[in-house]
Amino acid sequence: MTATEPTSTGRLTSNRAQATHAALVELAADLFAEQGYAETSMRDFARRSPVSVGAIYLHFKNKAELLVEAIHRRIDDDLESDNPAGAGPIDPVARLGDIARRYPQRRRLRALLVQAAAAAQTDDDARGRVRAAQLEHVQGWVERYEASRVRIGIDPAVDLETAVLFTWAVELGLGMLEAFDMPPASPERWAEVQERVARALLMPEPTPLPAARRVR
Repeated sequence: MTATEPTSTGRLTSNRAQATHAALVELAADLFAEQGYAETSMRDFARRSPVSVGAIYLHFKNKAELLVEAIHRRIDDDLESDNPAGAGPIDPVARLGDIARRYPQRRRLRALLVQAAAAAQTDDDARGRVRAAQLEHVQGWVERYEASRVRIGIDPAVDLETAVLFTWAVELGLGMLEAFDMPPASPERWAEVQERVARALLMPEPTPLPAARRVR
């Protein structure tokens, strides 16, 4: 065994650390969505997990880091796991319709975003970290659509960054509506509207030429 090869004990320790890190992120998603960001303390994490407050600080600097990790995980799992980067061209109508149809599955993500928006009013660290996290995902979506713009027929006049921000604003706004118990009437109706919006991004269908008159 060379000096650079990890021992079995080292790998086990690393695996345990990764498992603890992941478990704390999942717990953060639960606690922040259930109790609220401001009302949740590091001691709450220690009471609900098998590690101490000191051990938690070995993984995360503060609550803001936990919040951002939880949001990243939920976006990855809820919006990107079924269509990862490098998967090829995206059909915006089918994609936005499918995302809209599955909105009930993302309620915890939206609850986290609502809590992040509230925290951003008083916590500069949380505001900066959550802003950066959202920009990272939004920019990735813009780049993917831009790379496939011609192949999927997106109108050259469409500002894709604005279009992606609009669809993200719809997701954030739905979180606010759910906080006031005002969800959409049905997933199908919600998807129908999103598909109409997506079709507006595409190049218009060419107008067929009138049939030539026969000369007698």
